[in-house]
Amino acid sequence: MKKILFLIPIVSLITLSCQKQMTEVEPGQMDIRFVHPSAVTRATETAFETGDKIGLYVVETPAPLQISGNYVNNLEATYNGSQWTGDSGVKWPSTESICDIYAYYPYFENVTSITANSFSILEDQSAGYGSCDFLWGKAASVAYTTDAIPLQFSHKLSKITLKLVKGADYVGDLPSSAVFYVHSTVPDATVDLTTGSVTKDPYGTARTITCHKVDDETYEAVVVPQRLSSRTPLFEMVANGVSYLVEGSFNFKPGMNHTFNVTLNTSTESIRIEIGGEIADWN
Repeated sequence: MKKILFLIPIVSLITLSCQKQMTEVEPGQMDIRFVHPSAVTRATETAFETGDKIGLYVVETPAPLQISGNYVNNLEATYNGSQWTGDSGVKWPSTESICDIYAYYPYFENVTSITANSFSILEDQSAGYGSCDFLWGKAASVAYTTDAIPLQFSHKLSKITLKLVKGADYVGDLPSSAVFYVHSTVPDATVDLTTGSVTKDPYGTARTITCHKVDDETYEAVVVPQRLSSRTPLFEMVANGVSYLVEGSFNFKPGMNHTFNVTLNTSTESIRIEIGGEIADWN
C-alpha cells in the first residue's frame, strides 16, 4: 500500500462587484478547505479513519516557523470521512500572501519545542502502530492561488517487517500463535517540526516492543531511527511454548522498511534470520 498522502487545500472564489473592479481581498475572507482525496490512503497500515487528527502550521514568508506567532499555530484538523476540518478553519491572509505550510501526524496537543518536541512510540503495537507512526510534510513558498496545492507526507520512523518462512526441512503449518518482540531499541525521541527529523532521546532507556501480527507469515512494528552498533538481543519469537532469541546489530534508518526473513527449521533449538532489502519508499 502506498504510504504517501496528499492533503489538498482548495480556495474558494469571492464574487466581485458587478463592475468587476479588482480590489485586494481583506485577510480572513478566503477560505481554504483541506480535503482527503479518495485515491490515496493513510500513511499507516490502514486508510485514514474518521476522527484522525493532524497538526497544521501556516507561516507567512520569510518568517521562520516558531513556537507561537505564526499565522496559524498548531491547528488541530480532524478527518470527518471526506475532508479535514478545524474549529477555526484556515483562511488566506490576503491575495498577496506567500506562505509555508507545515503538517504532521499524529497531532500533538502540547508543542513545547518546534525543533525538539518530545515524542514516544507505542511499546505494545500488537493492535497496530497507526497512532504512533510519525509523518511530516511541507509545502514551501505557496502563493495565493485558486488551484489545488498538494502537500506530500513522508514517514520519519523506521519500519520492521518480519517474514516467517519454512526452511527446507520444516514440516507442517507455520505457528498461528507466534508472538514477535523487538528488543534493545529506545522508543523515546524528539521531533523537529521544521524538518520532520526524528532523533532518538540520548537519555532514553531501551525497552521491548511487541509487534503487530498481520497474518501467520507477517509481523510488523515501527521503531525510532537509531543505530545498534554492538551485538545485543534484537528479535525474539515465542511460539508453541518455545522462545527463540536472536542477537545482532543494525542501523534502523528513517523512512525505510527493513525486511527480515525468519526461517524456521525442524529443530526447536534455533531459527535463522536473514536481512532482506531496504525500501526507501515505505510502501
